[in-house]
Amino acid sequence: MAEELIRDIVCNVYAGRKSKEVIFSVLNEFIPNYETINLDYTFKPDDKDYVFKSEDEIVRYFIDTPNLHQTFYWNQRDDNPDNIAVGANITDDDQLIISLTLDGNHKTEAKYYLKLKKFLDSEVGVISYINPAEYEDGKDFVSKYKDIKYDFE
Repeated sequence: MAEELIRDIVCNVYAGRKSKEVIFSVLNEFIPNYETINLDYTFKPDDKDYVFKSEDEIVRYFIDTPNLHQTFYWNQRDDNPDNIAVGANITDDDQLIISLTLDGNHKTEAKYYLKLKKFLDSEVGVISYINPAEYEDGKDFVSKYKDIKYDFE
């Protein structure tokens, strides 16, 4: 009998200091044909009327400007059997937490969680369901989840 489908498995992994290169390398690894985010996805905190000119500019702005908090999500509609979405949470202490939200079973969950930890060369992560893990910033994420280990690790 097949294992029951679990929707909205969220693999959250600490990626260290915020980095545009890390974000785009994760996207290219896990959902290479991702849909670019809308240019009105967010705004500059000091200029709500400013319209970003490209996805790269949006991401670069939040990477290059210290002490801002912003989360981005990307999807891929085609050729994505596990329905993976990538999240990049830039924290206000200039850290980065990457999430993969997917549908699958416990085997799928373990596969992507371990793959993401290895890809990011990180020992800190947690699996949540439906919602990303709760934390205040990068330091808090590491403090809360550094000792989490699953049976499959």
